[in-house]
Amino acid sequence: MAQRRYYRRTAKAQSGRRRRKESGTAYQNPRVDPALKPVLRRIGVPEPGPFIPDPFQNEALELIEDFDVLVSAPTGAGKTWIASQVIHAYITRGRRVWYASPLKALSNSIYKQFCHEFGAANCGILTGDRKENPEAPVIVGTTEILRNQLYDAMHWGISIRADLVFLDEAHYLSDPDRGVVWEEVLIYLPAGVKLLLLSATISNAEEICAWLEDIRGTANRVVRAEGRPVPLEMLFLFPDGLIVPLGGRKGLNPRVRKYLSSARGRRHHRPSGIDFGSILRCLRRFNLLPAIFFLKSRMDCDRALSTCPPVRRSEQEMRELEEMLKSFMAHYPHLQGHRQIRPILESRVASHHGGQLPYWKVLIEEVINKGYLDAIFSTA
Repeated sequence: MAQRRYYRRTAKAQSGRRRRKESGTAYQNPRVDPALKPVLRRIGVPEPGPFIPDPFQNEALELIEDFDVLVSAPTGAGKTWIASQVIHAYITRGRRVWYASPLKALSNSIYKQFCHEFGAANCGILTGDRKENPEAPVIVGTTEILRNQLYDAMHWGISIRADLVFLDEAHYLSDPDRGVVWEEVLIYLPAGVKLLLLSATISNAEEICAWLEDIRGTANRVVRAEGRPVPLEMLFLFPDGLIVPLGGRKGLNPRVRKYLSSARGRRHHRPSGIDFGSILRCLRRFNLLPAIFFLKSRMDCDRALSTCPPVRRSEQEMRELEEMLKSFMAHYPHLQGHRQIRPILESRVASHHGGQLPYWKVLIEEVINKGYLDAIFSTA
């Protein structure tokens, strides 16, 4: 009689089976730490009311008439409103402005806003992906494009076609990789071109302005705003569905630290094993959507879509979304039949990364801004 042979499953195979079992039960019990309940109650839309500018906004508008200005204010404080008011005054007097931002996606968003405010005929955009209406009096683009235009102007011995330059996210000056671009813009920008820097809160604003006065020979002023109008809360989601504060005054939450140092916590650092559909279901329950997930690769972003099951939409919302897609693709027919349209329509998710067509990324940005998506998967 033949002998039976028994084989022991290898440790690698056992761990793979264990991970599949864990991923199938992850995030199945959504709940929040009691300490977060007051935070979650504050989520919502504020009551409508008349717009009243903050003192720092009025101060910046007054100073920009005579000085270069650095505005240092928290995210959401209203720095872009200052830019809009200044641009309106400039184009009314027949002058030209250049608005530089660090990201293509941010440039797209600002460009869309300005087109709505000042008319598409008065606005142009210049990024690595888009070049539209470059002779417009209001140009929006990436800081690298502005730097390149300054290079060209110096090479040909001409002046850049702008009376005022906005440098959005000016705190990028401290970025070890891209900060040199902001430095070169500030160094090469002619002194006759007014400068308005918009920055998140920075500690050495006066030091930066002293350096600017040395290299440009023009007087400048600092405008500050304290206090974040939109609170920022750091949360941590455990694989069992528990949401807790990430930390507090004493540092990292002890429960979070214990989990991250455990073997199970180290395994969950791998994005390939994450069930994003379950995460979204958990976040949706506590009104914590939409969300942006930053993943390490384009492939991870595209694969994440397949983990998100269909989500019901109202008939009205579906009609609005389909009409929006139809209208957009009438202008850009090469996007029709895109393989990632289905996740947008059925699962309320999309991926957004450098491997995609430029106007597909523009579409994704517009769809999420309209509130039709629960999540975007993007590369950092």
